[in-house]
Amino acid sequence: MKITWHQCNTYAEARDYSGIVYLHEWNDKPFYWGKAHKSFFGGHMRERDGLRASGRYNVGYRHWIEGCLRHGAKLYIGLLDQEALVNIDEIEKFLIHTYGHEMNTKIVVPIRSLQIEHSGVAPMCLREVDPS
Repeated sequence: MKITWHQCNTYAEARDYSGIVYLHEWNDKPFYWGKAHKSFFGGHMRERDGLRASGRYNVGYRHWIEGCLRHGAKLYIGLLDQEALVNIDEIEKFLIHTYGHEMNTKIVVPIRSLQIEHSGVAPMCLREVDPS
């Protein structure tokens, strides 16, 4: 399974991604992991590339995300390959459990250890820890 990471510097850069995992990172540490599986990361209800969905963070969150990004937070979007997308729920649980978090509330021990290849601009927490 492979995740290709992109760092987004604005809400607008992140809003149209779907079928992804994401990380809000503060001080190079995981703050909150999430996913936008059958939704977009941001925006209102719309159709794009055959997906009719709303945003995980609708435009009412734009000011909050922009404020965080302007004052030290980082936002990473992880594009999943086909195998990873099929296992998105398990991947989200694995990332939370393996790399830590500050604000996730649904903490579940993953069923199995996953072998995930990370590429692109990976979050710092993935660059510093080798879970194997």
